[in-house]
Amino acid sequence: MEMEKALLILTLSIASVGFILWYWISSSLRLPVRYQIMYDANPAYVYRILRRRILGLFIYALIPLFIIFCTHLIQKPTLADLNISFHWNKEVAIYTVLGVLLVLVISLVTTPRHSNLEQFPEVRVRFWRPNILIMSALSWIVYIAAYEFFYRGLLFQSLRFAFENDVLAIAGTTALYSLSHYFKLNRISISSIFYSVLACWVVLQTGSLIPVIVAHTFLTLFVEWLSIKHHREMYILKT
Repeated sequence: MEMEKALLILTLSIASVGFILWYWISSSLRLPVRYQIMYDANPAYVYRILRRRILGLFIYALIPLFIIFCTHLIQKPTLADLNISFHWNKEVAIYTVLGVLLVLVISLVTTPRHSNLEQFPEVRVRFWRPNILIMSALSWIVYIAAYEFFYRGLLFQSLRFAFENDVLAIAGTTALYSLSHYFKLNRISISSIFYSVLACWVVLQTGSLIPVIVAHTFLTLFVEWLSIKHHREMYILKT
């Protein structure tokens, strides 16, 4: 019981204080909109966005993992003790493939819209060189993996321990997850509610975080790549 209480305190602290810290350190989020939508080839601007994603990796994965496994604050449990798994089997594979196909369809439908192109890709450069494409993709991968590990892993399971009720755990996780998108004040803020409920349900069905991590990662990559394609002012350079 002590482990469960300590885990709950840790996850709620990260979901609140950790998110506030991530937001205020991320200067690119607080730039005026007119600057965020400019086609700016300034490397410093690009690196601000990439650093924000790396910061998310530390706040949502590396720091909690260090606290859990390298200190005595939570009695050094295993991932199995926390109900967190990355196992792979036929059921997990099916959910993963279905998730990737679903986000591909969503991306193909939504990315050409003007409302999407106003916001994506996050890195607003006119000429996408291979190094920028690769750095952006890698930063998305580690950020989304950390994000899902925290929300659908640590936070969701800590709420399941606390409530002993899966519906309440899904509701609590979804509430905190959607609040982390509230500052965007757009359709993403609303869609995050539906996504979180579905993602938590998939974790319950499969017992694995792999489907939600893979699907969410592909969603961000599809949206970025297709948004670049649909932007008339953006070009991908081969060299």
